Formats: sequence, structure tokens, C-alpha cells
Amino acid sequence: MDQLAHGSAGDRSTASTALELWPLFNSVEAEAVVNALRRWQSSFVATGRKRSTPAINDPYIRLILDRCLPANVEDRLCKEPLDRLMQDVIAVRTAVIDETLLRWAEEGITQVVVIASGFDTRAWRLRWPQGTSFYEVDSAMIQSQKMIALGDIQPNCHRLALIGDVFNLGAAFKSLRSVGFDAARPAVFVIEDVVEYVLPELASEIFGHLEQGCASGSRMVVTLSDCKLRELLKRYGRTAHLIEDYEPPGIVLNRMINAGWSTEELILSGSLETRFGVDLHGCLYIARVTKP
Repeated sequence: MDQLAHGSAGDRSTASTALELWPLFNSVEAEAVVNALRRWQSSFVATGRKRSTPAINDPYIRLILDRCLPANVEDRLCKEPLDRLMQDVIAVRTAVIDETLLRWAEEGITQVVVIASGFDTRAWRLRWPQGTSFYEVDSAMIQSQKMIALGDIQPNCHRLALIGDVFNLGAAFKSLRSVGFDAARPAVFVIEDVVEYVLPELASEIFGHLEQGCASGSRMVVTLSDCKLRELLKRYGRTAHLIEDYEPPGIVLNRMINAGWSTEELILSGSLETRFGVDLHGCLYIARVTKP
């Protein structure tokens, strides 16, 4: 595997901060840090060369990693058996979501809401049309650490960070409206790596809350994992944060449809593997849906 540059990670105070912060993340928040590492590994900045998988130009994520991820933990994660697979999964889903959001933005949708946003850096690294409002909803811990790491850098849109979670989207929508979200205008929702963390019934509630809280013409992009990914993670002991019985992609798509969304496209894992020339082990699916 390529050797990673740690940027300012050698600074003693930064390393000390990461060692102090890492134990304070809960399991889901820690996974958000790990996902940030996989995205960094797929970056031009990290690899210095092109790979068959899409390379995400994301220098911002290194600032977050230097603050939140101890060097010894990063080194261990880079040696895990599933390291390359998870790099490829995250690189592919990031590239597809990026192009989807920018296409919908060009069609005139200027409200983007990322549920359980983690260390998403799209507000900074993507070129958004003028007038775009970018709302991120996640825990206080995630939002505070992102603000400390990136707060001095100007985003390419009107970015608003809200504290909330998938277990109380009603409260999250109240917060969204209080800072300017307009439920009478179409919006785009991003559900990336969320379904695997919640019970199936809660997934239905999430899709229903979002459908009820937005205007006709709104869009949603959702990443879905095949159950075989669960088995791979279980084999290598990385399942503490996942729901034991998460459902196959087709069933989750039916939950979206039952909540009132209309299918625009379900991108199959095989199509993604062919397009990007990688072996995803049939684990990744991406759904694009619309509110009629």
C-alpha cells in the first residue's frame, strides 16, 4: 500500500490532541474518522499518482485526520485486511455522489442537506453554484472537531452545521427551518453510509421524515451495502457499530418507495465495478430517488 504523508501530524501538540480526542468518539463517530482516512487514501494528495479508482482531491480531510486520528491508529488501520476494499468502496461512492450533487445543483436545486454528515468536506472542495445552501446534520462532537480543523477556511457555499441525529429528524427539521431551509423549495438529501447503522424500521422513518419535510421535485441519493459486506466485516471483527440484520439493497429501496419516493435509478454494484475498473465484491449500491 502507498505510504501516506502525515502533513503536520509530526507536530507534538497536534499528536497529543489526537491521542486525547480519539477515546472520546463513540463507535459511530470513530467510524466517521476511519471513513475520512479511506477518503484521504484515495486522494491525489495522498497517493501522488492516479489509480483505477477515482481519486478525490481532498486536502481538507488531512487537517481533520491530524487532529482526530492518532498516528499509531492510522498505521494499524492501513494494515487491515479490508483496507483496499474499503478505500475503493468509499472512493467510488464519493465520486458518484459528487457528480450527482453537482448535476442536481446545475438543474437548479440550491438546498443540500447531508444527514449524519460525518467529516464530509463537500462544502469546501466542490464548486457549488452561487446561492447554494449546504446543511450538515451530525453530533456535537463531529461538528465541533470539524469546525476547529476547518473553521478558518472559507467554504464554496453557504454552509450551516447543525447538531442532530437520525433518531430525531423532527427536531432536526425544526433546526433546519430556523436557519433558512425552505420546505417549499426542492432540496437534495444525502444519506451516505447511514442505513447500515440503524434498524430497518428507523430507515423507513428517516425516508418518511425526509419525504414529508420537503417540496415536490426534491431528490435523495442513498448508499446501500450488500449483506456480503457485513459478512466480510464480521470475519475481520469490524461490526460493533453495524446493525446485525441490515437489509439487502432491494428491500431498502422498497422502503424508500413506500415512504413516497420515486425511483430515478438504482446503480448496481456490477455497473460501478465496470465503470471504475475495481472489484467491490458486489458490496456497493447507490440509489437516486425523487419526490413526485
